[in-house]
Amino acid sequence: MTDIENANPRLRSSQLQVFWLLWGAYASYYLCRVNFAVAQPQILLSFPGWTSADIGTIPSTYAAVYALGQIVNGTLGQRYGARRMMTIALLIASATNLLFPLATSLNGMRLLWAINGWGQSAGWSLMVHTLSNWNTSSRRGTLIGRLSTCYTVGNVFSWILAGYLCDKVGWHYAFIVPGLILLPMTAVFFLFLRDTPEEAGFPPVRDDIHPEHKGDSPAPSGTNWDSTLHILKITLTNRILWILAIGFFVMNSVRYSFMNWSVQYMADYHGRSIKNSALTAVMIPLIGSLGALFAGWASDSLFGKRRAPVCFIMLLGLAAVCATMTFVPKGDWIMATVVLSLAGFMIYGPDMLMSGAATVDLSHPKAASMATGLTMSLGALGAIFSGVGIGYLKDMAHGNWNLVFWVLAAMPLIPALLLIPIWNARPKVK
Repeated sequence: MTDIENANPRLRSSQLQVFWLLWGAYASYYLCRVNFAVAQPQILLSFPGWTSADIGTIPSTYAAVYALGQIVNGTLGQRYGARRMMTIALLIASATNLLFPLATSLNGMRLLWAINGWGQSAGWSLMVHTLSNWNTSSRRGTLIGRLSTCYTVGNVFSWILAGYLCDKVGWHYAFIVPGLILLPMTAVFFLFLRDTPEEAGFPPVRDDIHPEHKGDSPAPSGTNWDSTLHILKITLTNRILWILAIGFFVMNSVRYSFMNWSVQYMADYHGRSIKNSALTAVMIPLIGSLGALFAGWASDSLFGKRRAPVCFIMLLGLAAVCATMTFVPKGDWIMATVVLSLAGFMIYGPDMLMSGAATVDLSHPKAASMATGLTMSLGALGAIFSGVGIGYLKDMAHGNWNLVFWVLAAMPLIPALLLIPIWNARPKVK
């Protein structure tokens, strides 16, 4: 904690308020994002002519639009801030979920879920940027690790809620109820969030600056389009940031494969009901939250704010866990739950660091939103594979899941190798 934080309890209180507003808003996002994965088996039964690859195009279309939205919304967020941008985005997520049960065709569902993807894309990059504005770099890994529990906890509640609704009243309500829940959260977020300490009457808090920017002209304030384009150019020409983003492209393919198909896997392969499949699958984000907390703490405390070593170790662990999935006997849902839990622990640590702390560490001090948008955009492009790609592999293997897990086991090795050149990268403070 800095001297200014120690000397000003009101600042500390405002930091906590910002943290919990961001946490609550993004957890609410997940109620209207991963509910599709739980409803997917019932939707497939409602439309018996669809294949796994067909229904997989819905989350893949979402991912494609989400990828584009990360770049656009990350850039707009640099100018307009999280308070305005995320408020609009939360309303979009709510509206698309409320309308989704009215869709009666594959194209209609694709369109609504694509619009939802656009709204959802305005979340994480703006959260990381706002949290970075309100805190020093010394606690960034730990704080973003804590913040990332919002999407693991949100995932857990989303799957439990959607599983219960699918089981009791049908898949339609797995979209209607979360859409309604999002509305009061949106109002609270808009009324109480402030994008920077300066907006709340405090001096600036961020303390980091990167060596590659020493020769730059002073970074513009971000109040006009020239300054925004200036920072965007610096972001897009950052070679190290591109290495991180390409690694995240592959990493996110694995993460979303588990998110989109674990409920289907438990129902198909282990004969569980939708509700019980969802209750089992929640172990992925639930234990994943512990992985994120561990990774943030370890990168700050054990590795001197170096994120790459922690990611490397956990990615190798993820590859081993995915390979282990091929040895789980059919019907042994307890063993499957244990292995899926280990997968969650190994997934969410690198996911949080690569899309949050490491991205901010390696970007221009005023470009956290843009840089995170770039990384998340490539990650979302990777997530396209997790929908139609996994569906195609499953269809090709005639429902056998082993091919899927062997492919997933190979994929984490790619980002692990890509991280080696930035092994010692860390934030530079004033």
